[in-house]
Amino acid sequence: MPERDAISWTVMINGFVKKGRFDEALEWFREMQISGVEPDYVVIISVLAACANVGMLGLGLWIHQFVLKQDFSDNVRVSWNSIIVGFAISGFVEEALEYFKLMQNEGFKPDGISFIGALTACSHAGLIDDGLRYFDVMKRVYRISPRIEYYGCIVDLYSRAGRLEEALNVVETMSVKPNKVVLGSLLAACRTKGNVSLAERIMKYLVELDPDGDFNYVILANMYAAVGRWDGAGKIRRRMKGLGIQKKPGISSVEIDTGALETYEID
Repeated sequence: MPERDAISWTVMINGFVKKGRFDEALEWFREMQISGVEPDYVVIISVLAACANVGMLGLGLWIHQFVLKQDFSDNVRVSWNSIIVGFAISGFVEEALEYFKLMQNEGFKPDGISFIGALTACSHAGLIDDGLRYFDVMKRVYRISPRIEYYGCIVDLYSRAGRLEEALNVVETMSVKPNKVVLGSLLAACRTKGNVSLAERIMKYLVELDPDGDFNYVILANMYAAVGRWDGAGKIRRRMKGLGIQKKPGISSVEIDTGALETYEID
């Protein structure tokens, strides 16, 4: 097949993945296979990302084996990482950690993405000790300096297990400045566990980072209301009004008889 054909397939599949249209990307990959065009490295990475997002583990594993047989030797680590992260975010914890070990047995050193996968898997399964051990090995053995993503995994690890004080301690002692994503997820965990006092402490950080963010104020106000602290809920809402912050309406979509989606605003 002419080279321009392979390039066209690559551009199309990669474009669908970037737009989050994973099912269409996989359908175009299937058509590419039928047409007899060999996928290049860029297509492989795009399809693995699509598999991870839609949970098509069988196809992901097939692509992993395909890559190992091809002349992608410089990029095989990316294949391993995609499989590990794909399993992890899909909740297949044992498989993710098994591939993390297999990668090393095959002679490939884990990098930062590999550890993101391992930490995510541990978080999903509540494997706190294992997760902390991976985090320590990452820093001490492989000399990988933790960025906000890695700390976010550790915060999530503690939060899912209900160990919120330890999660906040990570936030307060980590070597990088926390962002609103990490703090927001911890605030949401406080709501799930009903820990109002810790939520108040987290809000101090969030107000500094995102003073106009309505979502965090609403969460805290609802937490006050849930435990009958109407004075606290009222104080938060008055503060929002004083700052000119309005709660943005939520969006809800429902499928109707024609198959179309009807969208409503909700308070």
